[in-house]
Amino acid sequence: MPFAFLLAALAEVPDPRRAKGQRYSMRHLLLFSVLAVLTGATSYKKIIAFIALQRERLNVVFGACFRRAPAVNTLRHLFLALGRDDLEAAFRRHACDLNAHGIPEALRTVALDGKTLCGSFDHLTDRKAVHVLSAFASDAALILAHQELAGAPDEIAAVPQLMAELGLTGVLFTADALHCQKDGFAQAAATGNALLVRVKDNQPTLHATLAELCATGRPFDSHETVDRGRHGRQEHRRVEVFDTAGQLDAPWQAMVSCVARVSRLTYIKDTRSGLWATREEVGYYPCQTRHGAKVLGCAIRVHWGIENRAHYVRDVTLGEDASRIRTRPGVMARIRSVALNILRANGVQNISLALYTNAVSFDQLLALGTQ
Repeated sequence: MPFAFLLAALAEVPDPRRAKGQRYSMRHLLLFSVLAVLTGATSYKKIIAFIALQRERLNVVFGACFRRAPAVNTLRHLFLALGRDDLEAAFRRHACDLNAHGIPEALRTVALDGKTLCGSFDHLTDRKAVHVLSAFASDAALILAHQELAGAPDEIAAVPQLMAELGLTGVLFTADALHCQKDGFAQAAATGNALLVRVKDNQPTLHATLAELCATGRPFDSHETVDRGRHGRQEHRRVEVFDTAGQLDAPWQAMVSCVARVSRLTYIKDTRSGLWATREEVGYYPCQTRHGAKVLGCAIRVHWGIENRAHYVRDVTLGEDASRIRTRPGVMARIRSVALNILRANGVQNISLALYTNAVSFDQLLALGTQ
């Protein structure tokens, strides 16, 4: 049966409804919601419209026995009553299963970054938009976990906790400058992993020390790349890695093994004048374990896959930014994550085209669950 493992994971989520109120199987409602998102549904009404149109085929394939499509309020009330941690646990089991296939021999990187569900604010109740911290397997382009927060500053305390909950070992966690914190480095080491972050002025002493070290020392490895992109943009990158042994203060010395200095020289062509403008940038990235310049340069670049391959796709293609679900928006966010993971696990690069294909071909939709 297609999507058998997903259906089994959803079956373990406790049903919050009374026994007399369970006319529609919860695991099937959740599964059909994922399938609806895979065809481009962005709201409760569109999910119900998908179930109504495909009800007979869904019954045959999954044995749901729906006599008719449920009402919109039936789905909404279910989503509002679901235990957040229970649904997150089912999501993580499914993501872990997808991530277990085809593990590469190269160093695995997991990006940690937060995202605000922009449309979830509610002025009537004076409630701010929900903020979600995500873990993203950069090599497989899979979302591994979520954690809902009150705002971006809460990410600092949430990152060490998420590292422990993931249960991963031997991976390199990457994060932005906000997470250049001693607790994050300590938790990464305690779980058998490592952390690579950028340091900025939020750690002024460390930033100044690393900048001076790179300015006066000799790198033990370096790597250069040239990217000639479209629309008149060229980027020259030079990654140099320096040893930090005996160069840092006591608290940081035990946590940082090396630092990568990334120098970017970007040429941007002005289409009106034909002239090329230049932009230079230098960044410093302390790393908990010693690696070569090519490995660290690749890890730094793929970190931004969480922005390009997850956050941007969710906002633009899956309509997350435009969604005005204000009460418990995290449930629908997890449904989108399951759908996106299924597409990525099937090697889909063009998400928008895949949604259109699934909408016009039910067989193509079911084929995604056979991988």
